Amino acid sequence: MEGGQEGAKLAFETVFSSLGGTLIFVFVIISCLGTLNGLMLGCTRGIYSISARNQGPRPFMYKQIDNATNMPTNSAVLGLLLSAFWLVYFYGANLTKPWFGFFCFDPSELPIVTIYALYIPIFVVFMKKEADLSVFKRYVMPSLAIFGSLFMMFAACFSHGMAVVAYLVIFGVIMLGGAFFSREREF
Repeated sequence: MEGGQEGAKLAFETVFSSLGGTLIFVFVIISCLGTLNGLMLGCTRGIYSISARNQGPRPFMYKQIDNATNMPTNSAVLGLLLSAFWLVYFYGANLTKPWFGFFCFDPSELPIVTIYALYIPIFVVFMKKEADLSVFKRYVMPSLAIFGSLFMMFAACFSHGMAVVAYLVIFGVIMLGGAFFSREREF
């Protein structure tokens, strides 16, 4: 475990032989690149989607679509900058001597706290509105999903301790910034 990346590769090679371990490790790296791709696309499409509704910072600028590529180029540039910011943050918080003091946390793991917390109201509304479903699908399955969400939140808090508080402070600041830009604008 202390070996980090090399330790994971050694574990894969021990269990699956040298070739099998290397192949599984390559798949893990490809998966990580897929996560980065998702972050980049999410940032690009998220900013564009907000701007298309005349919300967010400078919506007139980020909702523009390039005629040649049919792509929101300005939004893509901002998405790239946001992804670069998170890369620098991840490096400074996790891969070197911590740069951010109390606010060092793993941004690849702790967002599950808020994601699973936001799932709970979705499941509750599902139970209220889906009257046509059987009792099992309407109440039992969403209740199990709520239990699973609570478990994941507890596991993250148990595993990361005060880093969860640091993450929630940063999350709150970002959400307050988003609330500032949430009103519609006419241009």
